[in-house]
Amino acid sequence: MEIEEVKRLWAESNRKLEASLRLNTALLTRGNLRKTGARLRWLSLEIAVELIADAIAIVAIGIFIGAHLHEPRFLAPAALLDLYAIAIVIAQARQLAEIDGVDYGGPVVAIQTKLERLRLRRIRTTLGILLFAPLMWVPMLIVVLRGVFGIDVYAAGSAWLAANALFGVAVIPAAFLLARRYGGRLAQSTWMRGFADAIAGRSLAAAIDSLAEIRRFEG
Repeated sequence: MEIEEVKRLWAESNRKLEASLRLNTALLTRGNLRKTGARLRWLSLEIAVELIADAIAIVAIGIFIGAHLHEPRFLAPAALLDLYAIAIVIAQARQLAEIDGVDYGGPVVAIQTKLERLRLRRIRTTLGILLFAPLMWVPMLIVVLRGVFGIDVYAAGSAWLAANALFGVAVIPAAFLLARRYGGRLAQSTWMRGFADAIAGRSLAAAIDSLAEIRRFEG
């Protein structure tokens, strides 16, 4: 076989290989983007259910506030609890807006960046909710027992309420100190990564993994 013929066959083989790789990449990208979209739709549904539940809570607290406008001892904790719930709803709405803004026709890197940003937002939102939850314990107790059962928690004594409120306040700076001292070490832990994924949502973690698979294949 002549050398020119060998070169021609080699070039043709390379073209076929490149075409095959491009086709495989396109098929993998399409399939994984479809998986990513499906998982993000599940995540949107989860967030929407949470948002609806919190919105119902806001309405219920609003009704309680309307019924106790002239009773500051019930009005103040209810208002605090209402602000807490409103902040959560705003955070959830922002997450839904970010998911809706994902452009599946854009570069994979851009989609990955958006999803990582969403992952961090969900982690921070959940940690913020957990961080301030102890502070909301006393207002929630006052409002729920009064609104649902007609019980006046203040009858238990101001000392008991003050102790619970101080505990809730003390938890916040303690949590910040622990985060500053051990946050860097925990961030490198595989267990912590799994915990963060659990907080952010398994659907979101799986969507990010699908995009990472595309990047690895392209590489």
